[in-house]
Amino acid sequence: MLTGICLFLLYAAALIACHKAGLRRFTNDEVFGGVCAGVAARVNLTPNLVRTLTVLAALCTGGTVVVLYILLWITLPKD
Repeated sequence: MLTGICLFLLYAAALIACHKAGLRRFTNDEVFGGVCAGVAARVNLTPNLVRTLTVLAALCTGGTVVVLYILLWITLPKD
């Protein structure tokens, strides 16, 4: 129960930080939802590098990053 609450708070903090940073989804360079392309544009990296890092993070965290990706896909505005 406590782990679920902590995970929810972590997701909420990440979503708030993304919105405050002005992160947007890029629909012109999307593979699944455009989230990685938006992150790549924000931090000046290539979208493929961000996608690769996202897949590696998803494998290392047991899918936690996948849930965060889906939440960002739903909540971030399109470009």
